[in-house]
Amino acid sequence: MIDISGHLRRTRRECGYVDKENYITVNCCGYQKFITKNFTRRREKGRLDYQMIYITKGNGIYYLDNQWTPIQEGNIVIYPPGIPQHYHYYFEHNPEAYWIHFTGYGAEECLEKAGVSERQVVHVGISNQCVDLYKKIMHELQIKRAVYEQTANAYFLELLARISRRLHELPNQNNRTKDTNLQKIIETMHSQYNQKWSVKDFSNQCNLSTYRFIHNFKALTGMSPIEYLTAIRIDKAKELLLSSSLNISEISGIIGYDNPLYFSRVFKKITGLSPSSYREATG
Repeated sequence: MIDISGHLRRTRRECGYVDKENYITVNCCGYQKFITKNFTRRREKGRLDYQMIYITKGNGIYYLDNQWTPIQEGNIVIYPPGIPQHYHYYFEHNPEAYWIHFTGYGAEECLEKAGVSERQVVHVGISNQCVDLYKKIMHELQIKRAVYEQTANAYFLELLARISRRLHELPNQNNRTKDTNLQKIIETMHSQYNQKWSVKDFSNQCNLSTYRFIHNFKALTGMSPIEYLTAIRIDKAKELLLSSSLNISEISGIIGYDNPLYFSRVFKKITGLSPSSYREATG
């Protein structure tokens, strides 16, 4: 299991924290990937704060409306304060999820404005922009640079705005991008991210012009094909930096970059830190 998280406070409590003085406060944020073991969460009385879980790969089994329900990737599960939380992840399903706990006297209003206050499961599809905001929030809570709390809260409000926009635009996107070849390309990117791909390679596989392929791909994911592939590679690099003792050159080669210096420039452009600094700051 890979479990990475950032926290506002030094002391962690399973019941969470409630903040009635500030409009919105992010308590903690994290990412989980289940590789060899199953995982079960049981909070009979829920938590004091809200939780928002974004399933980005595989699925989870959630107890909702008095029944166990598989929740597929591309869905967000929202738990208000005091609501029991029962869910399972089976490693055979290759689940990956981002989660965030938040509080504040304006939390309910924020969810209402986003159009999700009365929905416990929200389908937004796979959005790298949403994933990136989860990562930015987690990074702020890990590094704790100047005004990190305000920055994390601002990213969270942007995340809600992105979710709201996805809810408005996703039906039209689905109508435009039902081509299953695009889904196959995305799967290929995730499984063969270290190969020397070009946009032309992908557009040929879809029997589309390069322009049409880029247009359709961006409509589905919110990113260009190269941005999407780069994000996958950098995510893998982060994982290797935190979970292995491999040096920068070795990691660069593993994720598909022949030139370690170029890899370092790309990594810093996306994360704001060099690979070595990222390892020191979050290791």
